[in-house]
Amino acid sequence: MFEIITDVVFILLALVTLVWSVFVVRKLVELNRRFSAAIVLIPLYKRSKWPVFALSFLGVCLLADIIVMAVAGHYALCVSIIVIIACLGVILVMMISAKCAVLDSGVLVPYRFIDWAHFCDYEIDGATIFFCGDKNGFDAVNAATTKLNFDEANKEKLTYILDKYKHSV
Repeated sequence: MFEIITDVVFILLALVTLVWSVFVVRKLVELNRRFSAAIVLIPLYKRSKWPVFALSFLGVCLLADIIVMAVAGHYALCVSIIVIIACLGVILVMMISAKCAVLDSGVLVPYRFIDWAHFCDYEIDGATIFFCGDKNGFDAVNAATTKLNFDEANKEKLTYILDKYKHSV
């Protein structure tokens, strides 16, 4: 009885993960579409390497799951885990391939787009930049981004563009 309950729970968890990943992938595809359709004024580069490490970890988990399935034979449980790992892997690959930039229509930061109508503030430290604040103030949970790198040669152009739209809010 315990095996049946465990199998059902993991099948439901795999289905929820599949539905959730479809929504996340659609959002990431929309952000990539925005990037492709816009004019890139200044490219920005992500600093975080954790998605690559997470993808490697998922690969190890997938291998372990396949071994458990071959040895123990818990097919429903192991296939559910494979579906979960595959969904997370697709999301991580999409996250790794996502691009960031200052565009003609706004700023594309990791996993979200800030149009010029909602752009409020930024901070530059050397060759890194992060965006903060929103129209309601400085709510760090909703409005702060991670630090992004940019080419030092574009610093003046970047500050000019961002100051131009920062004061128009």
